[in-house]
Amino acid sequence: MKFNKPLYYCTECKVILPTLDKLLFVEDNSTKGFCSEACIEDFYIPLIRHFESIELDVRKNLGIEEEKINYNFSDKQLVDEILSSPSEVWKASNELEEEILTYIKHYSDFSGVVICKIYNGEASFVFLTTTTKSRQFLAEIRAGEKIDNTLNTDKGDISEEFSEEDFNFMQLLENKKSILLAELLVKRKDDDISFEDFTLYESCFPETLENPDEVFESRDKEGDSFFVYIKSYIKELDNYFYIISCLKRKDAGDSPEVSVFPVLAFPTNDLELYSEFRAGKRIAGHLKN
Repeated sequence: MKFNKPLYYCTECKVILPTLDKLLFVEDNSTKGFCSEACIEDFYIPLIRHFESIELDVRKNLGIEEEKINYNFSDKQLVDEILSSPSEVWKASNELEEEILTYIKHYSDFSGVVICKIYNGEASFVFLTTTTKSRQFLAEIRAGEKIDNTLNTDKGDISEEFSEEDFNFMQLLENKKSILLAELLVKRKDDDISFEDFTLYESCFPETLENPDEVFESRDKEGDSFFVYIKSYIKELDNYFYIISCLKRKDAGDSPEVSVFPVLAFPTNDLELYSEFRAGKRIAGHLKN
């Protein structure tokens, strides 16, 4: 052992580590490293309690200490969905350039929130997960600057907050997704492409939107317009269709253009299921996605 050997140690327990690659990091641009996940948790527990205390105070002030919110998936799935496809992302930083991000996802009748640290572009430690139906609570929980907005299109205009119309449309999108997914679960056959393998076909998404073989327009039971994009893929050992259902939203003003927002995308090798989605009026021409 030599005095001039580089020194690496855990920020929490101070155990000495032989090399830098033995340290676990939670924050970008930070020298705080840890020897184990247990030490990471011990170090950040005071911040977890800090955010829980703030949430409790805000809920008391708004009179919403208890909100009954039901969702048909696990808490882990909720967190994964919020982080993977948020409706809003906010970044707050201090004078030391330490950053904390807030992810918000709007569902049909509630919104989910995750406050966390980010490392290498991914959530590394979650301080708070909560759900709410209160727009006042969401206004309180937004902190720092908004850095993402999935409703933003090629117009390059990102508003500071969702308008009432945008908020309602995001909730409508999530509601339609739940309905379509439930219908897909009922209709699909056991020998069709498994849900676990859907991610293997994600590369088909942009190609199907940009260069579909077929596009159909139809209305659902609520009278909302859908466009269904279909493209067939023929390969040596894997022939299938990729189908994307999109909800129509007319652009504001007098513009004749129509924007479509993907609701559900999936691959299938079932001809009967493919035929079911070929419903309505077959159309041609370019739609703005």
